[in-house]
Amino acid sequence: MNRYRVHSLVALGLVLASASVTPAFAQGTAVLPISDAKARLAVEREIASAAAKGLPVQPLVAKAMEGVTKQATGERIRVAVASQAKRLEQARTLLAPSPSVAELTSGADALAVGVPAPMLKQIRAAWPAPQSVVMPLDVMTELVARGVPAKHALEQITALMQRGATPSQIASLGASVQSDVAAGLAPDAALEVRARGVMSLLPSPAAAAALAPSGRRP
Repeated sequence: MNRYRVHSLVALGLVLASASVTPAFAQGTAVLPISDAKARLAVEREIASAAAKGLPVQPLVAKAMEGVTKQATGERIRVAVASQAKRLEQARTLLAPSPSVAELTSGADALAVGVPAPMLKQIRAAWPAPQSVVMPLDVMTELVARGVPAKHALEQITALMQRGATPSQIASLGASVQSDVAAGLAPDAALEVRARGVMSLLPSPAAAAALAPSGRRP
């Protein structure tokens, strides 16, 4: 789940497969490997419709390829692609003004696991303006997927950011909670303990405020 840190062999295969299909598909010269011709055309229409709205094609092709790999029916792939397109469109609005493809994909994934839409705006507003929000969105997605309430996850991530936690410290939080949950600890409790541990390594709030870069948003 945490794309920022861990990529399984299956995920790597999907990335390589979609990477080979996407450029040609965008130019109209590639065909998705869906055996049912009618279903394939329906999926391609969904992707073309999204592209016409200015949405990135790559994550949609990746979603279709995921369905192919899982041997899903053509209709299920179409629905998955259409749903992903809607989430990408929503993420584009929430992460305005100019989110990258990676940020849109992370935002769509966050929405898919149940992160409330307003929280994407809150993460974008809280994160330093020049920096990508892929990492905090991915950590948020992983925590929520593991059973941590979205509000609690957002509070902890934001608090750590405001105290000057590094991206690697925040990213490691998600992996640590994942390990704790796998070991049997309640998700909320795991996050509380791990966040407290990171917080203990950080400067005081006054020192963090003094060291915060001028571009950091309140």
